[in-house]
Amino acid sequence: MDRQNVFDWLWTVNCLGCGNIRIWDIMDNFRSAAAARAALEDRGRRREFLSESERNSAERTSAEQINQLIGYCESRNIYILTFDDELYPERLRSIYNPPAVLFCRGDMSCLESDFSISVVGTRKPSDYSVRVTSALVRELCSFGITIVSGFAVGIDITANLSAARCGGKTIAVLGCGLDRDYPKENVQYRSEIERNGLFISEYYPLAGGTRASFPARNRILSGLSLGTVVSEAAVKSGALITANLALSQGKDIFALAPHDLFDKRYGGNVALIRDGAVCLCGVKDIVYEYYENYGHKIANTGVTGAAMPAAFPDGNASDAYKQALRIDPLAEDESKTSVSSEQSQVRENEYDASALDGDEAKVYGLLKEAGKPLLADELSEMCGMDISEMLMLLTDLELNGAVISAAGQSYTVC
Repeated sequence: MDRQNVFDWLWTVNCLGCGNIRIWDIMDNFRSAAAARAALEDRGRRREFLSESERNSAERTSAEQINQLIGYCESRNIYILTFDDELYPERLRSIYNPPAVLFCRGDMSCLESDFSISVVGTRKPSDYSVRVTSALVRELCSFGITIVSGFAVGIDITANLSAARCGGKTIAVLGCGLDRDYPKENVQYRSEIERNGLFISEYYPLAGGTRASFPARNRILSGLSLGTVVSEAAVKSGALITANLALSQGKDIFALAPHDLFDKRYGGNVALIRDGAVCLCGVKDIVYEYYENYGHKIANTGVTGAAMPAAFPDGNASDAYKQALRIDPLAEDESKTSVSSEQSQVRENEYDASALDGDEAKVYGLLKEAGKPLLADELSEMCGMDISEMLMLLTDLELNGAVISAAGQSYTVC
C-alpha cells in the first residue's frame, strides 16, 4: 500500500463523501489524486469547482484526520484499496460511479477472480430457497467460482457462509463500515467467512448504515460479478434493485425457478424470467453461459475428476461440456430407475455417522432417535438454532448422504 497515495485519495473522499459521484467530476479535472488533493487544500482554487457545502467540508478536512484513519486501518488489519491500486478489480473500474476507495479485510486474493457470481435475495427466505441457494453455491465453488453477496440475513448470509464452509472464495460487500457489528445476527460468522473470504466496504470502518448506503453498495456487489443470481424476490424487493443495477452494467441475470408460481414471495423471480432473465434450474445454467469465454478459468475441483476441455469442439457447447464431465442425461435417468429397492437399502445402511461432529452429529442423533421425519422448525427449536442456519446444516447433511428430505420440509436419517 502506497501510504502517500492512499492519503491523497482519502483526502478527496473525506471532502466529498463516500460514494459521491462528485468525486469523479473532480478527478476528471486532475491528472492524479495528489493533484486533486493539492487543489482541495488550496482555499483559493477550490472556490472554482466546489459548492459552498463542499468547501465547508474541505475546510474541516485535515492531515491529522486522514493520518488517524490510516493508522486505525493499519491497526485493524484493514487494507485501503484505492482506484489506481493494481489490486483494484478491473471489472469494478468500468461501472458507473465506482468506489474511489474500498476498505478490505480478509483474503485479498478474492479480488483476483475472473469468474465471480453475485447471489442476492430476500431477508426472509423460504426453506426451499435456502436449501437450493446453499446447494447451488457449493456447486459453483467446486468450479472455482467466487461468490459475492451482501452479508445480510437470509439469502445473503446463506450464500456467503455456504461458500466459506465448503472452502470456496466469497466476498461480502457491506453497506456500513467493516467494524460495525451489523447485522447483529451475522456477527458470529465473520471470522468463519474471513478465513477464505473478504469483507469490503466503501464506508469508513466505524460508519453506520443508512437508508441510502445499502442500495448504494449493490452497485459494487453486481459490479464485481459476471452475473447475478436472484434466489427469491417479491415484486417489490431490495434484491430487484441489485438485479436492475446489474442489467444497467450489462451483466447477466439468473432467476431461481420458483417453488410455486402462485407464491407472491417469488413474484420478482417470475417477472425477471418473463423479461428475459435465465431461468435457473441448476449450476449448469450458469456454467454453460460463460464456458466459451471463461472455460480456461473454471476449476474442476470435485467434479467427477474429468478434465475440463480447453475449448469447445465444433457443435453444441452443452453437449461438449457434458461429454467432458461424462454426463449423459438419459444414462443418469436410467441409472436412477435401475437401482433396486434391495440395492438402495444396502447403500443407505453404508453411511458412517462417526464422521460427523458438532451440530451435525447432534442433529443426526436427534433424527435417528426420533425414528421418524422431523420438521426443520422442530429441529431448530430443539437445538436452539436459527432456522436459516438449521436449513444450511440439513442441506450439508443431505449432500453428504446422512439424511434425506421428506414431504413437508421434514427430514429423516438415511
